[in-house]
Amino acid sequence: MKDYFLNLLEFDYWTNTRLLSAMQSATEVPQRAQDLFNHLIAASRIWGNRMVGAMQDVEVWAHFDRENWQQELDYNRKLLTDFLHDTEEEDLSRIVHYYTTKGVSYETSITDMLTHVFIHSGYHQGQIVSLIKPYLSAAPDLMYITYVRQKK
Repeated sequence: MKDYFLNLLEFDYWTNTRLLSAMQSATEVPQRAQDLFNHLIAASRIWGNRMVGAMQDVEVWAHFDRENWQQELDYNRKLLTDFLHDTEEEDLSRIVHYYTTKGVSYETSITDMLTHVFIHSGYHQGQIVSLIKPYLSAAPDLMYITYVRQKK
């Protein structure tokens, strides 16, 4: 299961990097697309911090400078990769107690938290592609099967 999540983490990084590249080549990037990409970065950071037991260091709708987006993606990738490498297989079912950004207390397994991170990311990636598509010569291919084919 750990290898499965490491693979999904790499896929998520691959899609985010491709999406960033598409936004950089777009003739215009609507503010909503920028806000969603910032949110995608912030949410991954927040969930990663919860898993490692660190304090939340960004807001859910944080604003990152566009020039730093790649660095932020790299930071999140390292945060979760290091966490997964340091986690034993059986610890993936461990329950983590945390507070939401609204102060509500929850307990969730590491497996469910990781699953949420990747599904949440894909949800917003699709929204961003829809928003920037009119400003691109071609929409980025963010499909998992493309990732798998290119990995070989």
